[in-house]
Amino acid sequence: MNAKLKNALAASVVLALCALDAQAAVDQCKPIGWATRSGRTATAFEVTGGGNVAADTVRSFSQLQNLVKGTTPKVIYIDGTLGDGWLNRSGSRLVIDGQNKTIVGLKAGTKLNACIRIAGSAKNIILRNIVIEGPGSNADQAWDNIVIEGSSGKYPTNIWVDHCEFWDGQDGNADVVKGADNVTFTWCKFGYKKRSTHNLSNLIGSSDSEPESEGKLNVTYAFNWWVAAAQRKPRCRYGNIHVMNNLITADANISAGTDVLGMAPGYQCRIRSERNHFINEREPIYLGLSGTIGVAEVIDNKYTSCSGNTKGNGSSFTPPYDYTGYMLNVNDVEAAVKANAGATLSSPTVCDANYVPPTPPEPVVEKAYQAEKGTVNGGFLESSNAGFAGTGYVNFDKDGDLVVNVSVEKYGVYQLDIDFTNGSSETRSLDISSSGTLPDGSAVADKVTEAFAKTSAWTEWKTLTTKLTLGPGENEIKFATVGGNDGPNLDQFDLKLLEEIKVPELPKDTAVADTSTKDTSVTVPTGTDSTAVDTSDADHKESVVEVLRMNVPAVQEVLVFDLNGNAVRRIPAARALTASECTRGLPAGRYIVQMRSTGLSKSFVVLNR
Repeated sequence: MNAKLKNALAASVVLALCALDAQAAVDQCKPIGWATRSGRTATAFEVTGGGNVAADTVRSFSQLQNLVKGTTPKVIYIDGTLGDGWLNRSGSRLVIDGQNKTIVGLKAGTKLNACIRIAGSAKNIILRNIVIEGPGSNADQAWDNIVIEGSSGKYPTNIWVDHCEFWDGQDGNADVVKGADNVTFTWCKFGYKKRSTHNLSNLIGSSDSEPESEGKLNVTYAFNWWVAAAQRKPRCRYGNIHVMNNLITADANISAGTDVLGMAPGYQCRIRSERNHFINEREPIYLGLSGTIGVAEVIDNKYTSCSGNTKGNGSSFTPPYDYTGYMLNVNDVEAAVKANAGATLSSPTVCDANYVPPTPPEPVVEKAYQAEKGTVNGGFLESSNAGFAGTGYVNFDKDGDLVVNVSVEKYGVYQLDIDFTNGSSETRSLDISSSGTLPDGSAVADKVTEAFAKTSAWTEWKTLTTKLTLGPGENEIKFATVGGNDGPNLDQFDLKLLEEIKVPELPKDTAVADTSTKDTSVTVPTGTDSTAVDTSDADHKESVVEVLRMNVPAVQEVLVFDLNGNAVRRIPAARALTASECTRGLPAGRYIVQMRSTGLSKSFVVLNR
């Protein structure tokens, strides 16, 4: 990259992120790690690539191949998809054995339809903003998407691969072998889209018998994303490997049943695994290689839904370069890497990262009622997913329920604001019911069914609002899963009185319906506030709502009162019930059933036997 332009970008486009307890500056235009050192020493090496020379824009693969040769500094922009593809060991392969070269995709997502071999005396190479997608993995020792390797007594060194993507490599995605040294991968993706048992990604050192690699193969991986790779993230021999602030995510559908293994230290290899985030990995730190096992030191890593070894096996090495000033807190890794890794740069002259550091979350305000303080039947309390209030939340089993006792001052309709999360792939429903009593002992009951929408993750909490009728004093609110299905996770809820229910006077000359006998049609006296309803058949198909809607077009709710004027039941208007169902389960006697609307009500009396 042009040095003047690089310096301007470094000054103007800086990614501010949290590291430890201080603000760190991550300049994505600046090389870091082993690529900036000479051998395994503290002697600095400035990785400049082509430096400040005028760029050459290439539109053919042959032109690109010619420009990467020799030692003359070159800045090369790739315009369009170059190369004819490859299979096994034939097809388009870009061989870089020159020095002082910057090769960068002209646009975000620039695809190179060829694999790459950086070999021989290659030195001071920058590769950026390129996507390489192989034909799919196999076990035939075919070409890797990119390999950095020594040959004929010559060894490539000081190689920086930045903001690139390597998918579906045949043998591997990105290997460093046979005496290559001082390599850094930053903000790259290494992954598989095609299902296979050989989705093996990053190999360092090809054999335990590779004497040219002793003291070499020093590689840094920072801010990269391994996506659905089965193994080798990385698997190494000989080198001192610094793996820092990377995201490693597994996908069993892609790995095709192969053991999902993460970092694996082999012969004379030492791995320093620092503040990486592993998700769904079966064995994040794998120490089961045959032969001599190396060292994997783990420092402040994060493991989400992982199993197997996470502890490592000893002390590794201290990097001879400074990196603590730009290292991220492990809790920031997933968001930063997902936002920036890959060929995301909009032009070869812009190092914009598209990542805005997250605003520190506001403390979660505790609501009046915490789910974890209720009684759980068929579920359990958790605290592993961040963002909740109190001491935890309720995770339902299928056919599970939660009962929370609440206390309110007035009889009425209350708004519930319920905090939940649902990181599953589907909407999940709960039956929400209330039960309480009035001062005279009459029952107050209500029930609604609510659908809890999907959230982006189990750490994203949302609020669902619904309504229930509660009696004055103590009530029980029950949350129950529906139809044998699972439920969302519940954290807390608040109550707010929306409408106080006043006990109405019994309407004059209200007709009486006997639900236990036939041919008991209600005759409503002229001028009364009542409507005739035939309740002779308990399975009567027409609902109270539908019968009364003719006279009350803007239906709000159905209320049931005893003859003392005490409300004993509230039924949401959308729920279609027959007349007899309005009083089903109540003690024998007469009840007033009232359809309510704004400024209007229609009533009838049901005899319940």
